[in-house]
Amino acid sequence: MHRLGRILLSAVVVFGALRQSISAQTPPDKITLGTITLSLNNLPIYVAQDKGFFAKENLFVEAVVLNASTRAIPALIGGSTQISASSAMTTIRAVEKGANLKIVGGLINAPVYDLYAPGKYKSIKELKGATIGVTGLITSDTVLMKEMLKANGLEYPRDYAMLAIGGTPERWMAMQAGNIAAGILSPPFTFAADEAGFVNLGSTAKYTPNFTQTVFNVRTEWGQEKKTVLVRFLRAIVRASHWIHTQKEDTVRVIAKRFKFSEKHSEAAWRYFLSNNAIPKDGEVNAKGMDKVMQLLVEDGTMRPPLPRTDKYMDLSYLDEARRTAQ
Repeated sequence: MHRLGRILLSAVVVFGALRQSISAQTPPDKITLGTITLSLNNLPIYVAQDKGFFAKENLFVEAVVLNASTRAIPALIGGSTQISASSAMTTIRAVEKGANLKIVGGLINAPVYDLYAPGKYKSIKELKGATIGVTGLITSDTVLMKEMLKANGLEYPRDYAMLAIGGTPERWMAMQAGNIAAGILSPPFTFAADEAGFVNLGSTAKYTPNFTQTVFNVRTEWGQEKKTVLVRFLRAIVRASHWIHTQKEDTVRVIAKRFKFSEKHSEAAWRYFLSNNAIPKDGEVNAKGMDKVMQLLVEDGTMRPPLPRTDKYMDLSYLDEARRTAQ
């Protein structure tokens, strides 16, 4: 009996090792993730890549840069990406036009842009007649900027021109080259602009304090078919977001590595994004911010009151499951 017991125990051990070996050899599920630009708006994604949270979920996530939400959404609809990290506003516009998409998690829950211009400009009103660089003519960051200018008496296109040139890195380069008079920037580029002598004319958060900026979107059918993959992706994001909030030094290193910025600028960027609650701790979507997005879409004629329930655009059941199992 003792010999039989040893044989059975050995068989169990061998079977367990074999099972673990087979599991380790299972190829990862690949996700092509559409992003707007190289930006700290994507910090949870970068942390999930660099700290191995995607790998732990047996996922290979390729983040591709598409330079505008207006390009990211068509890529998602067309199937060249499976998940999109893009603006809530652009997603809602697409759904209103018939796209079968769902917001499944939050990435940036507050405005993170400041308006910068060369030193000769002392106020927003002085930008009358100027050309301002933007991501795209109807992207959410452009809408935020227009709200700033409108509050200071400047209306588009009556009082200024806009030039669509891409995301924050592209706007920063264009400002340095003198190709645009002004542009909105997010950290850590704002710190470089400060040191280069550019003037901060104001924060978009001052004019639109509650605004859901960036969200994760999927095609509804893909989310249903690939539920386990989507939950694993969101679980990695939840863990990365928690890491950002609790592991300052490691997060600063990720920022410095990705953007090739100094430790000083990288730490300041980390503090900025956490101080205004831009990065959610567990992937939640800012409900009040979604209401503001819809209000602005009513103002530009995309939507008409009465406003629908936000679950027309969101399905947070995947996120709920990811959060339950992320501990």
